[in-house]
Amino acid sequence: MRRIALLTAVASVVLLGGVAGASHVQVIDPALVPPGFLAAHVDVADFQISPFARAVQNHRADVFVQHFQVAPNGALPWHTHPGPAIVAVVRGELGYQHEVNGECMTTWYAAGTGFVDPGFGHVHRGLGGPDGFDAYTTFVIPSGSPSQTIPAPAPEACS
Repeated sequence: MRRIALLTAVASVVLLGGVAGASHVQVIDPALVPPGFLAAHVDVADFQISPFARAVQNHRADVFVQHFQVAPNGALPWHTHPGPAIVAVVRGELGYQHEVNGECMTTWYAAGTGFVDPGFGHVHRGLGGPDGFDAYTTFVIPSGSPSQTIPAPAPEACS
């Protein structure tokens, strides 16, 4: 968790506003982010090492840290990632919606909890609960990937 918080403080990235090349993502000036933990003691579910091992090639990977803020009952667009993402919910409730065995499933994560999205083509989206949510997401992707987020159509079961 310390590494996540440190990476967050150093590399906080603006809200998802479309897909941009990794070298063209606007980064918030670290002087504007107060020192300290942005998330701590977040209980992260579904943590498996294999997606991270797959993302790290030749002992290298690109890391993005992004603050997401979604309005009450709002939704992020359907998408996937070229590697895994650790999501720490720090305010409100985030619904993680994806297809599981031919069914559209939504799992809700309250502040203080989180999850790992495995990436590599796993299509999903985030839903805001009645009060919306804030979450810090750390993406670990193969070096040189053009973006941390890839738009995708909704899975058949979620259409």
